[in-house]
Amino acid sequence: MEPMAKTNISLSGEAAQEGAAVQRRSRSSHKPLDPDTADAFVRRLCHLLDTEDFFGKYASFTPQAKIAKQFLASAEDKSKSEFNCAVSPEVRHQVPLVFQAVAGVMEEKSGVIVQSTAEINGEGFGRGLLYTGRVILVLKSLRAGFPFPFTAEEKLIRYGVECVEEGLAFLHKYKEITALHGLLSLEG
Repeated sequence: MEPMAKTNISLSGEAAQEGAAVQRRSRSSHKPLDPDTADAFVRRLCHLLDTEDFFGKYASFTPQAKIAKQFLASAEDKSKSEFNCAVSPEVRHQVPLVFQAVAGVMEEKSGVIVQSTAEINGEGFGRGLLYTGRVILVLKSLRAGFPFPFTAEEKLIRYGVECVEEGLAFLHKYKEITALHGLLSLEG
């Protein structure tokens, strides 16, 4: 039993040395956002917020003020939601709006009808789905509400633009496959 124990010790020592040699990977810096896509996302999101503003309470606000007032949470609110993993009714209302705005921007840019469905339960688990025909373009899982609620406008816009870019890249990738028979012809 002793030789085997020495082998295990030597293997774990080698693994520790290799692990020390490997540097910890950190997130890469964010690439710059496409300003046209960011503007289109903000515009679409503001249109969706305006359609729910029946009495024109926020009609005189700038787009940034509308988003800040109706969409952004304070750091205190965010920490409160992270503490017990429960999401507020506001967040449950915001999730579908973000994915509807992303779908609208994707429609503008691609000329293809993009549909969205998003849901999140009271505990913060859910998903956002963007699809066209039988092709799923974007599928985002929400765990404990993450990344919702947003505390900064830039984070919200970055999330929306990244979803748009991901969906358009996926649509472009499968455009050749679906060119002959259309998006509805893919066999699953």
